[in-house]
Amino acid sequence: MSGFSTSMANAIINATLRGQAFPAIRTPYYALFTADPTDAFTAGTEVAAAWYQRVPTGAFAAPGNGASYNATRAEFPPVTGAPVTVTHIGIVEGDSAGDATATLMYSEPLAAQRILQINDVFVVDSQALTGDFVLQLL
Repeated sequence: MSGFSTSMANAIINATLRGQAFPAIRTPYYALFTADPTDAFTAGTEVAAAWYQRVPTGAFAAPGNGASYNATRAEFPPVTGAPVTVTHIGIVEGDSAGDATATLMYSEPLAAQRILQINDVFVVDSQALTGDFVLQLL
């Protein structure tokens, strides 16, 4: 999966084609996944470790040709306990994996899986359309 989640696609269709109000979006956070979260936001794919917490996305650049990128640096806490392999990154509304109302909005696979060792910090650092998180919708 890459791009819109099922819930985001449904919200867009409802708002643009069915005249329904677009749902209010809470603060967006980055989330890391150990497997493809799928369009349906499959449970059990988000990193589950004591050190892990979602981090706010911060600002995104104005879209151009259906694409945008994060305009601010975002850092996850340092890894503790045991290494973890991350395969996907996503944007979720809701600040914790325990939030049952949190919705996956977008996700994409990493260019290559990353094995995070103890004390590693996963950084989403992009200032261009070639960075860590590029939202390409067209």
